[in-house]
Amino acid sequence: MSKRNRMIIIGLLFGCVLLMGIYLYPGHEPLQEESPQPLHKNVPDASLKKEPAPLVSPTDEARMNPPATAASSDANPYISYPENILELLNIDMEKMIKERDAFKNTVIHVEWMDHVNEVLKGLDPEKQEAIIKNHTTLLYIKDLLNQAYLSGKIDHDTFIKALADLMKWHQQIYQSMLTGAEYEALYGTAPEAANDIIDGLMESAPRYSFILNQQIPAEEVAKQVQGYKLEEVDSHFKKMILDRDQIGKKIGDGSMTLEQAREALQKSQQAFISRCKELLNEDEINTVFGSVSALETGGTQTKPPAVLGDSDQTELGFEIENPNTSIEMVKEKIDQDKLEDIKFFYEQRAKEREELITKLDAGEIKPDAVENVSNEMDAAFQENCRSTLTDEQYQLVFDNQEIAETNPPDVKDTQSTVETEGAVSRESVTPVKEAPAAKSQNQ
Repeated sequence: MSKRNRMIIIGLLFGCVLLMGIYLYPGHEPLQEESPQPLHKNVPDASLKKEPAPLVSPTDEARMNPPATAASSDANPYISYPENILELLNIDMEKMIKERDAFKNTVIHVEWMDHVNEVLKGLDPEKQEAIIKNHTTLLYIKDLLNQAYLSGKIDHDTFIKALADLMKWHQQIYQSMLTGAEYEALYGTAPEAANDIIDGLMESAPRYSFILNQQIPAEEVAKQVQGYKLEEVDSHFKKMILDRDQIGKKIGDGSMTLEQAREALQKSQQAFISRCKELLNEDEINTVFGSVSALETGGTQTKPPAVLGDSDQTELGFEIENPNTSIEMVKEKIDQDKLEDIKFFYEQRAKEREELITKLDAGEIKPDAVENVSNEMDAAFQENCRSTLTDEQYQLVFDNQEIAETNPPDVKDTQSTVETEGAVSRESVTPVKEAPAAKSQNQ
């Protein structure tokens, strides 16, 4: 399996491991109209809006020390549940079984089932049913685990331990129903290596995920900035992420417009930034975030980009994604005919996205469909550019670190998620080279 696909599978396996790396939040444009992407599908229940309960200690023997158990369903021997986590979160089984189907339409589940159906062709229906139910159970529990952590009901160590148990439970299901060869084909790694991979990922999870400064180790940041200040910033950071969860849900169910979402996100982000400026002096901001600018934009650049503003789009007709590449370098390395082709592909994608937004505003399609089709457009754009440019030229423009991979780019990596091929048919203008055929979930 290629490095790209292996990373995709790891991303799907640990999908949306909340607060596990540097954060990026939109600056002046909290939501992009061409591809609205709510972060999570569930809103915290009423109990999480009350006064936070006392933190659950990771030494709570009754709940957290035993490994996740897998109680089998009477109806299907491959369906099970992590009982200790259900107890930790006080999850009602009947409610979970009723509500988990809502996660069937999430990007991460559609991606996973596409991959399962592609790799495990002719899968036994009973096993496929179990995979669907177990995976939606995983996403349902993970969402509640996120909410409990963000609301302060459980502490960081408990969150990490429960997350590891949840992932190990999920892995045990595949190990019980698949042969070693099938498992390795699905994940790109041997079954016996799964627990070590999970433990390694959890051990590397940062205590404070808002720390952007990559020039100073996180442990040094914790020494240079007083602990109570980091805890206070962490509390407000979690609130901002929880706000984004709620806003994403409201976009998904249609109770909030994109314009309202932008305003709400901007307000939440500004509250976090303002609170950080109140808590930290300038030296401390530099220590934690790298600079005041990094705090305000949610990202740290080690050096200025070679292209400023939208001068690349004005002069070339498309965006240079490699921050180290200048317009002059592109003109020198790529002949004019190829530049015209890339410009055409770029303009076609922009036109298609405008048509998508028109349909969204008219109520003809739902936000989830917009996301899926927009992702398909991105995949088509990338494939067209790859077919036009040499590997060196493609890297020059798009900074693709995996150009040597032989598998076609059917998905594109992002910071914490992977994009999926469309789950609905495209009805808009198609670039010169057709996008990959849309896949549907066979349930």
